[in-house]
Amino acid sequence: MTGKYELVLFDLDGTLTNSEKGITNSLIKAFKAMGKPVPGIETLRRFIGPPMWDSMRLITRLSDKEAAEAIAIYKKEYRAKGFFENEVYGGIPELLQSLLEAGTELAVATSKPVTPTRAILDYFGLTRYFKYISAEDDSERGGGKEKLIRKVLKESGVPAGKTVMVGDTKFDAAGAVKAGTPFIGVLYGFGSKEEMGMEGAADFAASPAELGKMLLNP
Repeated sequence: MTGKYELVLFDLDGTLTNSEKGITNSLIKAFKAMGKPVPGIETLRRFIGPPMWDSMRLITRLSDKEAAEAIAIYKKEYRAKGFFENEVYGGIPELLQSLLEAGTELAVATSKPVTPTRAILDYFGLTRYFKYISAEDDSERGGGKEKLIRKVLKESGVPAGKTVMVGDTKFDAAGAVKAGTPFIGVLYGFGSKEEMGMEGAADFAASPAELGKMLLNP
């Protein structure tokens, strides 16, 4: 097999791992600890992907002080237990190994803070597949997916046109468009085809197996 791209960047939550349980449980504990109403599960799922600060301010409309308090509680819960309530999607390790054997360089580009990102990749034995890890700092405020993609492009020296970003949300799609890289949206994660399409996405994979066919030549 040969790779169709020189470099493939993967989002983490909703693309490599199903992190829903750990993130939503930690959010529930944070809201309960603050005496705030607990949003429904569909609202809680919207927190998965973008920087936590943005979600706290925009989805629940907490004040800056309340958002900072909620994030502090969330971080404590998530880093103590939440990130273990997670699982690698079936077929992902095999796909990553096939890409490496095809000579493709691999990277993670995630809005998740760097400390839990590295802990999760280490815990699930995924670190060894990735030459580059581009994550946000631990402030939970973030700077956008475009910045994270461009950081890898600069470090690797691979042109944007020979790179592809793989993700599951509109934020991944928008970041790829702004950075000038092709994008493949996965439909087994937390975003929707419609939202990604509105950001310019046109190529989608329903499973890791289907994703492999889009990244590798037979």
